[in-house]
Amino acid sequence: MDNREKTLDEFFRKNDTSKKNKDINSLGTKPINDYFDNVASKKPKKKGFIEKLVDFFRITALKNKFDENKVAVNQQHLEASGKARKSRLWTKITDFFIKRFSFEAGIDILDETSVLYRKNRVIRNIIFITNIVFLLFTLIGSSGLNRSVNLIVTFVIFLVMFFTDRAVKKITMEKPMTLQKQQMAEYISGIYILMMAVTVYIKLRLTLGDSLEGGFFSITQAGYSLIYFALVVIALYQDPKLLNVVFKVTIIVMTIIHVIVLYPLYAYADNFQNLWDFLINNNGAVLIDIFLRTLVLAIFMIGLYSTVKISEDINIKRKSELLKRQAMEKDFKSVVSDVFDVISVYKQRGEEHVEQNYVFASKRVAEMAAKLGNFLGYSSKLCQEIFDYSLIHVNKQGILNTEEFESKDHLNEVDYHKIREKTIIGSVIIKRLQLDKKAEDIVRAHFEKTVNADFIKEMNGIQNNRESQVILLSNIYEILRQPRNYKRELKHQRAIDLIRLEFYPYFDPQIVDRFVKYADDFESIYYQLAKE
Repeated sequence: MDNREKTLDEFFRKNDTSKKNKDINSLGTKPINDYFDNVASKKPKKKGFIEKLVDFFRITALKNKFDENKVAVNQQHLEASGKARKSRLWTKITDFFIKRFSFEAGIDILDETSVLYRKNRVIRNIIFITNIVFLLFTLIGSSGLNRSVNLIVTFVIFLVMFFTDRAVKKITMEKPMTLQKQQMAEYISGIYILMMAVTVYIKLRLTLGDSLEGGFFSITQAGYSLIYFALVVIALYQDPKLLNVVFKVTIIVMTIIHVIVLYPLYAYADNFQNLWDFLINNNGAVLIDIFLRTLVLAIFMIGLYSTVKISEDINIKRKSELLKRQAMEKDFKSVVSDVFDVISVYKQRGEEHVEQNYVFASKRVAEMAAKLGNFLGYSSKLCQEIFDYSLIHVNKQGILNTEEFESKDHLNEVDYHKIREKTIIGSVIIKRLQLDKKAEDIVRAHFEKTVNADFIKEMNGIQNNRESQVILLSNIYEILRQPRNYKRELKHQRAIDLIRLEFYPYFDPQIVDRFVKYADDFESIYYQLAKE
């Protein structure tokens, strides 16, 4: 029996209850009392606010990592109870918005044209919603005669929105799709949404003024905030050049709005004294307000520019890493393909009948190796593993190819997982073929009388664990029974004698002893499978 297997005497000897009770009585209760006194004296440390906050986020993160099996069971319960419809509806709504407002929805980040095209599509969707908001703001008008004027202005703004959207769509979708066209659509969209926000604010200011002021907020102030929203939308392009142009235009336009629309300084510009008196009236409220608005706008634009610049630098580094990854993918596929080709050539036996004989021989080796493991007292699981390892170079030969990946320019995570599995199987097959070659080298060296101490030491350094020795011994017996160009086929008893007298230095004595003792069983396995 293998020394790794527990004997019954050893098992029961380690569970002698009488000895345990004796040891416990000899110790007494003092160590136990000391232990409890020690535990009771230690008070738990009170956690601070920061530690509690960290624990909260840690628990939240753990709650988000649900077991997939539990999620599947919960999904089955939802479907059985009829509550899954709401969940599917919410999923469809979420997917709808992700599809239309996600920048990286199935695009190649290294293709600038496709990336900018996707950004234009997303910005168009955002502008479409923003146009609805702009129309709602422009519909807010005055009563009486001004209502007709308000409707006319709203209709004119609608026409500008419609034709601008059509122009951007035509430029974006027109074939052939070039980077210059996408950049043109980008600049038109950016300038358009900024100018439209400014137009809506001017319209609200001129038609409503301060008539609807309420507390700290009003409709005109909401219209003013639309300009900041337009800048945020433009920043979604993550183009510092566009932002640079837009910021210069914004500073000029907003300065004009501040001094003409928000505060009509032109009405007091007949002389410098009147203008100065108007600016410093009420402790300089007008001057301070214009200065603060300009300062906030400048700080806001600096923040947006910094964010876009950081995103651009990250994208540049990401593209660089993707380029390196693509180069590594090509090398990886090439290396894996070459390794698989080498394995195929190495195990190739020539003609078809020769290949079939090799497959049959491998099956006989696997059966004898599993049987020998059984005689050695190995578990059924270990014997099955020996059997599978003995046949892996036969059963898994069709998996060693990369044809399905040759047509792909980029590999995804699923492809990497498949290649990893193929590579692992390939490495195991290489080890199995190495064991096959070891058996051939040993038998040939003994028949050609070239064996010495260095050769034996070298062979024993190759896969010399017990499981490999079991397969090796079965393989050597198979080789001895088959003809080779350096020897003729041997009878069963002659093969057993050679194993016992010649090949014993390569094996554990127990393995050789089991094989020789049950030699008749191995002969029976050999003949039975040879007939089949």
